[in-house]
Amino acid sequence: MTADQPLIGTGATAATPSGLSTRISRQITLAFTRERLQSGRFLLFFWFVARLVICCIWAFLTPSTQGDVVYYYEKIQVLFDSGPASTLTEYPTPVIALLVVPYLLGFGTQHGYVVAFALMMLALDAAFTWSLWHTGGAMKGQAVVFWTLFLALVGPTAYLRFDLLTSVLAGWSVIFLLRRHHVTAGALTAAGAAVKLWPALLWPALLPGSRRQKITTTAGFAVTGIVLVLASIGFAGWDRLMSPLHWQSGRGLQIESIAATPPMLGRALGTGDYVVTLSRYQAYEIWGPGVSAIVAVADMAFYVGIVAALLAYLVWLWRGHGRIIEAVALLQLVILIMIVTNKTFSPQYIMWIGGPQAAAYAVLGARSQRTESFFTDRSRMNAISMWMLVATAFTLLVYPLSYDRLVSDWNVSDELLRLPATVLLALRNVAVVIVLGLVVRWVWSYLRPSAVRAVRARRGGTVLPPGPGR
Repeated sequence: MTADQPLIGTGATAATPSGLSTRISRQITLAFTRERLQSGRFLLFFWFVARLVICCIWAFLTPSTQGDVVYYYEKIQVLFDSGPASTLTEYPTPVIALLVVPYLLGFGTQHGYVVAFALMMLALDAAFTWSLWHTGGAMKGQAVVFWTLFLALVGPTAYLRFDLLTSVLAGWSVIFLLRRHHVTAGALTAAGAAVKLWPALLWPALLPGSRRQKITTTAGFAVTGIVLVLASIGFAGWDRLMSPLHWQSGRGLQIESIAATPPMLGRALGTGDYVVTLSRYQAYEIWGPGVSAIVAVADMAFYVGIVAALLAYLVWLWRGHGRIIEAVALLQLVILIMIVTNKTFSPQYIMWIGGPQAAAYAVLGARSQRTESFFTDRSRMNAISMWMLVATAFTLLVYPLSYDRLVSDWNVSDELLRLPATVLLALRNVAVVIVLGLVVRWVWSYLRPSAVRAVRARRGGTVLPPGPGR
C-alpha cells in the first residue's frame, strides 16, 4: 500500500467509493503506510498516545464525565443495606456483579472506585486491541488503527461507562465466529445481553454456516443465557430481572436522540416553548409542542425497524451460504436501527458500533485479497468507517465538550452558545443516519431479490459458493 491510499484498505479499484468519505479517509491516513500498519511497535506507540490524549481530556477538560461512575459507586455502596432487588434497577441484574469489582479493587473509596473502573475499561480496550492484532491477518494494522482512532474520538466516556464491554463482546463474537469457535461466539453474545439487553438481537447474525455450526452457536447462546437468567432470579428475584424493561418503557424524549433534533433546533432558535429537564431516569429530556407526537412516532419507528431487521435475518438465513462479513453488516444494521429510531440516545451508545466494525477488518484480513468481492467489501467498509469516525468526533464535541450549553439556562452565555452546540448535535445525528443508510445499502446489495435468487440458483447447481468462514 502506498502512502496516498486509504488507511483501512490496500489499493484502489473501480469499486472504491468517491466523495467525502474517501477524501476524509485519505487525509486522515496519509501517515499510515504499509510498513507502519505492519509494525507492532508503531501501532503500540500510536495506541499509547491516543489513550494518553483520552486521559488528558478527562483530567484537564472534562472531569465531570466521571459522574456516572460516581453514581455506580453510590449505588454499590448501599447494596448491602438495600439489597439487589432495588439496586441499579435500570440495568440487568448481572451488572451489579460487574460493578462490585471496582468497589473491591478500590477498597471501598470513591476515588479508588473511579480509578479502578477506568483501569478495568482500559484493560478491556487493551485486550481487544491485542486480539485484533493477533487475529486480523493481512488487515490487522487497519483493524487496530480503526479501533484506536474510534475510541480516542469517543473520549473519556469510553472508560467511564460500561458500554465498552458490550461493544468489545460483540466484536469478540465476530472474531470467535471467524475462528470457528461457535460456542464461544454464542456465549459472548449472551454475556453482552446480560450487561445491556440489546445484544440478544445479534444472535441470528452468528448463524451463517452449516447446520452444525448453527446448533453449536445457538447452544452457546442459550445455555449461557439460561444460566445467567437463573442466577439473576436466584440473586435478586423475577421483578428485578424484568425491571430494565419497565424502566426503558417509561422514558421520554432524550435530547440527543435523532427524533429530538427538530425540537432541539426549535429551542435553540427560540421558535417554540420548549424546556429541557433532568428526568428521574438520569437523562435530559425535552418537553414542548409536538414532543408527545414525536415520541409516539419514535416508538412506532423503533418497532418497525426491529421487525425489518428480523425480516432481513430471515431472508439471509433462508438464502443460505451467508458470509461472516455479511453477518457484520447485519449486526451493524440492528445496532444502528436501535440507535436511530430510539427515543433515547446517550453519548455512550456510539461505542456499540465500534467493536463489530473493528472485528470486520479481521474478517477481511482472513480472505483472499485478489478477488473483486474483497475490494467491494473493503470499499464499503472504508466508507462506513469514515462516517463512523465523523459521527464519533461530533459526539465528543457534543458530550462532554459542549453539553452544558444544550441543557442549561443559567446565564446569557449559555443562550448565546446554545445554537452552535445544537448545530453540532444535529450534524452528529445526520452523520449517524448516513452510517445507517450506508449499512442498509450494503445489506440490500446481498439481500435484494436478484442477489438472493442468484445465490439460491448456485446452491441448486454444481458451482459451489464461498464458504461461510470468509
